[in-house]
Amino acid sequence: MAFAFLKQVSIGLRSISAASVLVAGFAGGAVLQFSTEAEAATRTISCPVDKARREVTTALPDGWWSTPIITSLRTTKIVEIGGRKALQCDYGPSGKIQRYAPNRSTCEARPGGFRCEIRAAAGPRTFSTGEINIPQTYLADLDRGRVGSAGADIWFQAETRDLLYLAPRNGAQIGVGNRSNRGYRGCSRARYTTERVSLRDVPVGSYVCVKTNKGRISQFRVNRISGGSPKTVTIGYTTFE
Repeated sequence: MAFAFLKQVSIGLRSISAASVLVAGFAGGAVLQFSTEAEAATRTISCPVDKARREVTTALPDGWWSTPIITSLRTTKIVEIGGRKALQCDYGPSGKIQRYAPNRSTCEARPGGFRCEIRAAAGPRTFSTGEINIPQTYLADLDRGRVGSAGADIWFQAETRDLLYLAPRNGAQIGVGNRSNRGYRGCSRARYTTERVSLRDVPVGSYVCVKTNKGRISQFRVNRISGGSPKTVTIGYTTFE
């Protein structure tokens, strides 16, 4: 009977979690200090309390009571939990409180908290960019930014004088969408096809996404379409690494 009671008490022991740790009288003025990642590259995170309280929460028979353990912050450390870096505040007998480190950060433990250097999110790099004049029936390479058949991604196809198309070539794909300026992110999520698109459907000012035959994301704008016949299409393009 005594063994069962001791077991019941032991499983009722807990450390106060970070969500409920602000016990009256023990907050000690500790605050969470940080700037948004967009505003600063350095983020300071303090342990949420100066002292933590550990106590038995299991209901006890009449006449029995427990003595809470209240201890001050002892150390801070960087640990790994579930394969992710975590910031841990150690209160000794009262237990530990932790949280995951901010994304894209390198943190170091300091007295009372942590200092984290946050890397900016990596954006796409431009592989090539410029303007290309594509004469009717010619092909263009959007990886290298030049007119020619070798490595071409799009073909200015003329079926008749009036039936003109931009057709993907050599495994490249095209994504017209709503013809807006979607940039790298939007073109990364675009729906692509190997089907040609009529020049009537991409008038001057239209933006078109392309997945080049080298697997790069590209976008071009139809800047000009010459008059008369044969025509020349002038595009301004950017291909990303």
